[in-house]
Amino acid sequence: MNDWLIDVIPVKAPDDMTGIPNRYTDVWRKYVGEPTPAGGDREKWVEQAARLEASTRLLDNPTVRITGRSYKNDPEMMRMPHYGTIPYHPTLDQLLAQRSNADQYADFTSLRPYLGRDVALAACSKESVDGAVKAMLVAHPGDGVVVKFAAKPKYCPPAFIDSDGMFMHVDPFEPDAPARRIPFDLWTWNGGAFSWEGEPDAILVQQRVRMRWEYRIHVIGGEVVCGAGCIERYTPADNRGERFDPRMEEIRNDGSIESHPPIVELYAEYAREVAKTIASDVTGPYVIDLYVGDDGRPHVIELNSQTNAGLYALDMDILLDAVNRHPEEYSIPDDAPAFGLLSRLVDGPITDMEENI
Repeated sequence: MNDWLIDVIPVKAPDDMTGIPNRYTDVWRKYVGEPTPAGGDREKWVEQAARLEASTRLLDNPTVRITGRSYKNDPEMMRMPHYGTIPYHPTLDQLLAQRSNADQYADFTSLRPYLGRDVALAACSKESVDGAVKAMLVAHPGDGVVVKFAAKPKYCPPAFIDSDGMFMHVDPFEPDAPARRIPFDLWTWNGGAFSWEGEPDAILVQQRVRMRWEYRIHVIGGEVVCGAGCIERYTPADNRGERFDPRMEEIRNDGSIESHPPIVELYAEYAREVAKTIASDVTGPYVIDLYVGDDGRPHVIELNSQTNAGLYALDMDILLDAVNRHPEEYSIPDDAPAFGLLSRLVDGPITDMEENI
């Protein structure tokens, strides 16, 4: 039996609390404070509450730590397995306990056969990226290209480049201004990438393909645990007691939700094959995002660390049972820096801007 440390980011409660289970509001009131409607994002709040409710109920001897509040230095607390989302400005113990390298899936050659599309890695330079984009457009005329920042996957949104080399650009200094369709340029798309200039394999260039029936599956300790369709408005409050929720949208965010148990069965089996194949490359708990291609077969969209991954209509009891059985996946490794250093870095409030989770 292990003691667990539960990290919670106290996001604002939404104005509309209709349909939110009482167990979520009750646990929030107990550990965080009164869930007063305050214009917050409903999905973010429900997911934080769902994690808090399930973890305090199902994990062994939980201690709850709220981002933004001061805590006395306690190296023993930091030795506990960590569960919960990581804030934008994490403490060192949160970083060390985050053991997944799934965000670097672009480097996993073992995963390439499962992507269902042509991919290439380019150095972070205008010449290298321009060359990779042009080569991809020539190799797959009419398909277009998707460019992602592999060096820091969540740093900026991907660029969706049409077959003529144009993409829709939103000026980061004028986010309310209408997007403009302009020729793709590395520095226009991601000016912050200057910090990584020259870094090899920093940019992922992919053939653009149609992705249908997007679905997310959680993998812990190499075990395919549970999953749910990538339906933005669904949260664990919408789960109906199914390990693999069968509801999906054919095209993400099209609003047309359908139930397809046969596709889900196919996804679960496919995810087991993928997890087994990449076991020597991936570390820590992670999620596999899947799609059905125009060839009618399942493929992998991407991998992500489980820690901050959206939950959708996930069965939290099944997820947390697997979490509880694998504390090593959520613990600081034995060769981590001295805990005296950790203590100094976490003394005082843990802060974060909630819009960054």
